[in-house]
Formats: sequence, structure tokens, C-alpha cells
Amino acid sequence: MRTASVLAVVSLVVLLAPHDAEGQASGVKTKRGTTAAPFLEIGVGPRAVAVGESFAAIANDASALYWNPAGIAHLLGAEAMFSHTLWFADVSLSYAAAAFNLGDFGCVGAYFYVMNSGEMRVTTEERPEGNGETFHVQDFTIGISYARKLTDRVNIGGTCKFIQSTLWRLTASTLAVDGGLQFDTPLEGVSLGLSISNFGGEMTYEGTNLSVRYDPDLRVIGNNDGVIADLHAKGWNLPLLFRFGLGYHLVVADDHSLTLTSDVLYPNNNSNFVNIGGEYGFMDKVFLRGGFKGLFMPDREGGLSLGIGIALNPIKVDYSYTDMGRLAGVERLSASIVF
Repeated sequence: MRTASVLAVVSLVVLLAPHDAEGQASGVKTKRGTTAAPFLEIGVGPRAVAVGESFAAIANDASALYWNPAGIAHLLGAEAMFSHTLWFADVSLSYAAAAFNLGDFGCVGAYFYVMNSGEMRVTTEERPEGNGETFHVQDFTIGISYARKLTDRVNIGGTCKFIQSTLWRLTASTLAVDGGLQFDTPLEGVSLGLSISNFGGEMTYEGTNLSVRYDPDLRVIGNNDGVIADLHAKGWNLPLLFRFGLGYHLVVADDHSLTLTSDVLYPNNNSNFVNIGGEYGFMDKVFLRGGFKGLFMPDREGGLSLGIGIALNPIKVDYSYTDMGRLAGVERLSASIVF
């Protein structure tokens, strides 16, 4: 049965994997940079990132609120989590979440995810070293989730969230929803996950930085050429993402376990790609993880992730490192409490 399970996982990944060879050869352009709020695409939680962000089928902790909200239905009690990411150029990302099992009512959760650039100098053509002003970029999303077990094999979940982006004196915001499903298949140890993220409205910047002085008639001399007008910014879609994930969990021996994962991803702003990963556990206390993100993606930078986790009830601590190619590596650290 285990051999059949592994073959099923491999076969499904091969069938669903994106095949962009013709597109790459013909020079077809992708839709990179065509959506708003790109921080929504930066994965949260060292555990999920360390397995190559292939987490849709095995998400079962507080970080599941980001990856697949159906995953919090696995919680037996409650969990609170805080994760911090050191991004490039002194940019930081923080994620705080809590999820609770309410028995027959199901499971509820909430999270807050924020990106902050820190203070930066305002520069102009006349003053390239700065004009004395500073500004910052801050994006955040806050969400409320609900999940429940439909059967002993099927979990479903959904999230409603508010997203806001602030750039100096400009602000854009919108509402969006996530949805997910997890299914423990009849094949021993094989699970399936489906999720859709960031289905919502457009984001359009508004604010005083769009105010300009306008002359309504350049042909007339001496009229009021200082009328204040507001530019109308174009609206941009959110980074919509569909994930299909497979997981295979086996107990190698009494104190040893191994979980293999893979996700096929279909974004609206890039080529389709595949993530893969694995997690080795010893006595359910020490975990070693590794994965690779972005298989079949043209012009990929890096992709390898490694991580470690320690679970000493009721505390869990996780760490991951991701290779970003020519860019600097990215580190993530999280702490969770289960109660």
C-alpha cells in the first residue's frame, strides 16, 4: 500500500506540473509585476518555507491561516504563533496568529501580517542625497478564519481579510477571501490540499501625493494656473494564487517519521511552477526540513530552503534559511505555544 501511495503522489505531480518549454523557447512574456500588494506572496512561517513552501496538503498549525485555512481543523486545542522574517534592504515582515478548536462549532482563527520598510530618505533630481524628509512603506493584512471537519477525512476552511498598502502619503486598500480544502485519501499516508488565496477587489492608491497644480487652458495668459487637481491612479488586481498540494507521511520506525510534500501553483502574475519538500522527525520533538521552490519557473533565482524545528510541549521553535540566488539569503524565525 505504501508503494502504491508513493506512485500515486509522483504520478499526480507529473500530470499536474506546468510545462512551459514552448513558452520559454518562443519568448512569451509572463505577467510579473502586474499585481498589487506583492508582500502577500512572501510565505510565512519557517516550517512551511523550509519544505519549499509546499504546504497546502500538510498545513496543520497556526500558519495554516496563510497557506490553507482548512488546516486549522487539525488542531486539538489552541495555538498562538509569532514569526519574523528578515527580508532584503532592511525590510522586515512579521506574522502573528492564533487559532482555537471550539469543539462541535468548528475552529476559528485570526492573524495579522505586516511588512515594514523602515524610514527612508526622500530624494529628488535636485537633491539626490535627500531633501530632509523621510517616508516609509507599510503593507498589512488582517484576517479572520473559520474551518471545520466535514468528515473524518475532509476539512474545509475560509478566511475574510482586509488588505492595506501605504506608500508615503498614498494609501490603497481592499477586501479579499481565501478558501481551502484538505482530504486524507484512502491511500495510506497520502493527503491532498487545495487552496485559493487573495480573491478580491482591485487596489487603487489615493492621497495627497497625487495632487498636482493644473492649468485648465494653456492658451490663455494670466488665468489661474495653480488649480489643484488630483491624478486618478490605475487600479491593480491582487496576486491571485491557486495551489494543489500532495503530502505523503510515513513512520519509518517508532521514533522516526518522514513527510514528503509537493505543491503545483497557478498564479495570475507569473508562470506556473512546482514546489517540493520534505520533513524528517525524531520522537516528534526534533525536525529537519528541506525543500525547493520554483521548479519549471523561467529565470528563477535560488529556490533551496533548509530548516530545523524543536517541539518541547507546549513550546515550538522553528528556523529556516532560503537561498535567493544573486540576492541575499532570507532567514525566518518563529515561536509557537500550544495549549
